[in-house]
Amino acid sequence: MRRSGDRRMIVGMGRHAALHPYRTLSALALGLGCTAATLPSLGTAAAAAPPPAAAPVEFAMDDPAFYDTPDPIPAGNHGELLRFQAIDTAFEDSWRIMYLSTTVSGAPTVVTGLVAAPDDRPPFGGFNVLLHGHGTIGVADKCAPSRVLETADDEYAYDFESAANATNQGWAVVSTDFEGLGGPGRHPYLVGISEGRSMLDAGLAARQLPGLYLSDVTGIVGFSQGGHAALWAAQLAPEWTPQQPIIGTVLGAASSEVVEFARAGVNDPAAAALTVSMIGGLAAAYPEAEAAIGSVLSPAGLELLTLMDEHCFDEPVAMPQGALVAADPTAVEPFASLLAANTAGTVAMATPILAFHGDADQNVPLVTSDTMTARLCAAGQVIERRILPGGYHAAAAAAAYNDGTTWLTGLAAGTGAATSTC
Repeated sequence: MRRSGDRRMIVGMGRHAALHPYRTLSALALGLGCTAATLPSLGTAAAAAPPPAAAPVEFAMDDPAFYDTPDPIPAGNHGELLRFQAIDTAFEDSWRIMYLSTTVSGAPTVVTGLVAAPDDRPPFGGFNVLLHGHGTIGVADKCAPSRVLETADDEYAYDFESAANATNQGWAVVSTDFEGLGGPGRHPYLVGISEGRSMLDAGLAARQLPGLYLSDVTGIVGFSQGGHAALWAAQLAPEWTPQQPIIGTVLGAASSEVVEFARAGVNDPAAAALTVSMIGGLAAAYPEAEAAIGSVLSPAGLELLTLMDEHCFDEPVAMPQGALVAADPTAVEPFASLLAANTAGTVAMATPILAFHGDADQNVPLVTSDTMTARLCAAGQVIERRILPGGYHAAAAAAAYNDGTTWLTGLAAGTGAATSTC
């Protein structure tokens, strides 16, 4: 029951409309990225090494123990499938997955996600794979799309359900929850290496599902936060998962301009919760940011961050009183450098990009993709941008998941061609 005086914890640039054709969606979506880093040497372990991962374990349908973090996390390669669990859905074959990944600092972790495949006989070579990055829903484990799919709280899975319509075009859709959503630790919100690795490793893991025949051909799609993640996945793929060739990347209102989003909350109280969530994401990934978090967040901001660990971004909560941000993080180190480093789309990729953006988007304004597109064009990227007249935030998701999938299908079949609007 909503108490008098409570406010909904809305993080982002506003609320967007429904993606699912019959329901409403009130969660928000943003995105961000970070520069590639050389993994540090882990040195010689003083304690015994963790046991190697065994064959993936199948969990009974709806067994909540699926989400128990393995202790210790088994040794293995990033992208190794640890667990899977069938989901009772009506129109496609679906599973939850848990797989190994690697944090920004180089530590092993586990990440969860979803897989949906056509309920048909696969073509010769297997179903092609569409890696999906979802929009912002929160940083708490209970918001993870894989946890809520086919439950009373499945509004947080609507983005996945919309993307899963690609199964109608013969794609297997693989959607990560992202590191820290459904797995250990706080979600490194809008940290590009974390997001990109989570997406790419999910694709490797899905190819290990027993009885699911998938090809090597891989496309990428993401909306808002997921659009930022998609850019980072495409950038990291040649080195992180070279066995998973990317044919193209589709973006829906990608939240690429991280510095501007962080700065917005300094003078605008309505945007301050977004800044808090971004600072919390950096602190989850970078020890230097964790050590300095009190230099940019007020006591009220730190209190809100604790609330975010327990609530999704559109839940009603009693908001802390007072200013949330103590200093402009874009002007205080290490946050200034880390935010700049996490801007998405700073280098050209070998494969093409198709970007959608509504010109009436108030969550992620069109000017952000103006900046992103100009930067990528200057770098030599093949990118086509399609502006949606009168389109609000969710319009870019619908276009990405429908027209974008058709574009990728053409690339995969050799019947379509990428063009540039640079």
